[in-house]
Amino acid sequence: MRKMIRYAEYGLRILLTLTGIAGVLLFIFPRVAGCTPRIVVSGSMEPAVPVGSITYTCPNIPPEQIETGDVIAYELKNGIAVLHRVVKKDAEKEIWVTQGDANETEDPAAVSYGQYLGEMVFHVPYAGYVANWLQKKKILFLAVAAAVLLLIVHPTGEERRQIT
Repeated sequence: MRKMIRYAEYGLRILLTLTGIAGVLLFIFPRVAGCTPRIVVSGSMEPAVPVGSITYTCPNIPPEQIETGDVIAYELKNGIAVLHRVVKKDAEKEIWVTQGDANETEDPAAVSYGQYLGEMVFHVPYAGYVANWLQKKKILFLAVAAAVLLLIVHPTGEERRQIT
């Protein structure tokens, strides 16, 4: 029984460590680099960017450098962020015409440079589902409580050696 508990503890520690590393890589590091993670909720960019992906858009790439074929995030008047591909650029008027890869037609309104939120620099397919799941308060509370309980009930390293 003790051996089974040790294996369970070891497995939980590995899971928590990997979760922490994934959190740093997926959320903290990109923010430090100036990128904003966004979860894709519609299929307009499939198959290139599947629903449930986390995309990383960087606003520090100037709008003047965006070219046809680039994928950008922009904000609609109602505050909703959209991720679509630039299909035409008019540098004189400072606008783009965009279209979702899965859409048959261009978006109805041109996108101004003022609506620009950033260029997509990379995405992680389906990671948004995990991020949404972890953001639920109950799940986060249970994960933290399990980690704290594990450390209280079964100390690690040198503390363990001193007890036995």
